[in-house]
Amino acid sequence: MKTALKICAMLCFLTSCVTTGQTEPPAAVPAPVRLSLTDRVQAAVVETQKNVTEALPDEIAGLKSSDPVADREKNQRGAGFTRVYAADDIVATVFVYNNQNFGVSEETDSLMEALMDKHLQEFQSLQDSGLYANVKIGAKKPREFRWLTVKYQVLEADVQFSQREEAKKSLLVLGANKDLMSYVRIRYTYPKSMQAEINKKHGVFTRTVMTALHNFAEAQKNPTAQ
Repeated sequence: MKTALKICAMLCFLTSCVTTGQTEPPAAVPAPVRLSLTDRVQAAVVETQKNVTEALPDEIAGLKSSDPVADREKNQRGAGFTRVYAADDIVATVFVYNNQNFGVSEETDSLMEALMDKHLQEFQSLQDSGLYANVKIGAKKPREFRWLTVKYQVLEADVQFSQREEAKKSLLVLGANKDLMSYVRIRYTYPKSMQAEINKKHGVFTRTVMTALHNFAEAQKNPTAQ
């Protein structure tokens, strides 16, 4: 309910921001564009996604983020924002987006399963384009963990592939935060020889990102508690 009230307040703000003309006669001033309810909700969600992605820690589990947050929403509605972390040859990319789905569930339901299948299929598309070779997609596995009494559910899947004749692996993790109306996807990519190193990092990294989103959402519910 509090999240809904916050979105309503954001929508009121958005619709009140109508640009007026300068000295043109009234007849020459174009009528303000009235966004649909869906567009207004999406605009509010996108602004929140941008803020929460920028609010993530600059360093997580030894991986550092030095590049600005990338706005993918500009080119694809529902694609949200990404933030890249790296250390040595390990890259972790965090995606915060809603895929234009406002009914995001934190459970590993059929919609999340289908979304994970879509993202895994992208690896096959990269092979078809010639960028990857020898793509082998592992089975999706649900994982549940707790941190500070909060329970999280995610889907994980391993992918093996070759890039420029180097054997590599990716671990894809997909979860969600319903209060932010957003999915969070983390793609870890690394040389196959660094499997032991990523095993030490990815659990902490995933937990930290999921907790950061949870804390951000809780702060929006009760901003006076800051």
